[in-house]
Amino acid sequence: MAEETYFVKSKVANKYDVYIGDNIPFYWPALNFVADSLCEYFSEEQELNCLEIGSGSANLSITVSKHIKIKSLQLLDHSAAFLEVAKQKIAETPSLPVPMLKHASFLSDDWQNDIEPNSLDVILSSLTLDHITEDEEFLVLLKKLYGLLKKGGCFVTAEKCASSDSATPSWQSFAKMIHIRGENNLKNNFKTPTEIEAWKQHNFHEDILRPFADVWTLAEKAGFTVEYAGGAPLPEPENLNYETFYQLNKIKLFERQEVFSSDQAYGVGILICKK
Repeated sequence: MAEETYFVKSKVANKYDVYIGDNIPFYWPALNFVADSLCEYFSEEQELNCLEIGSGSANLSITVSKHIKIKSLQLLDHSAAFLEVAKQKIAETPSLPVPMLKHASFLSDDWQNDIEPNSLDVILSSLTLDHITEDEEFLVLLKKLYGLLKKGGCFVTAEKCASSDSATPSWQSFAKMIHIRGENNLKNNFKTPTEIEAWKQHNFHEDILRPFADVWTLAEKAGFTVEYAGGAPLPEPENLNYETFYQLNKIKLFERQEVFSSDQAYGVGILICKK
């Protein structure tokens, strides 16, 4: 397992929300897709017990809370700086209860020891599971999450998805996306050149890419059934540039066959999975 170092920094945590929605055109559409899907899935009015792993500044939990009622919320992140940002934001969010903050990593063996099995309704994750190096370790985590959910509960994952083979068009589209976002960061003074290089180092060397179909397969192996799938597919590398990337502001629904028919890169691939 690869523990990342970029997002533990206080400077990164405090600046994250300033630029992230402008730097990733499908960022807020992706969070809203998750919230809308969960609202449809949990159509009967009820209060839900929720855990967000790798929560960052809790944007996903906050967005979801505007669509479904959350009874209890636990936030897990290995960055104390991000947990502090999340705590401050949730204190200003009337739809959320006071969260339990867990300063730990889901890459550790014991982070879930104080959570009762079969006790959660929803487990959320976004842009965080790409720190898991081996598929076997990914599967172990998914099975752990499966065990924490009630029957009928939902697990959500939203990740960058592409081939890890740098010779493929899939990886090349991913790499081009990172360079375009770096250009945007510089153009809008979101980051300094030094910060952009550190951020690229994180994306190219700390994050682990998987094709969307591989994430789907691992979820099924853990016992989950995919209820909703969506994403922001990236154009082929020769068709991807600054202008075309910043037009990717919608999330498309996908059937299983579409996802498994190619190794297309996705700026984000989203699965809402049922236990």
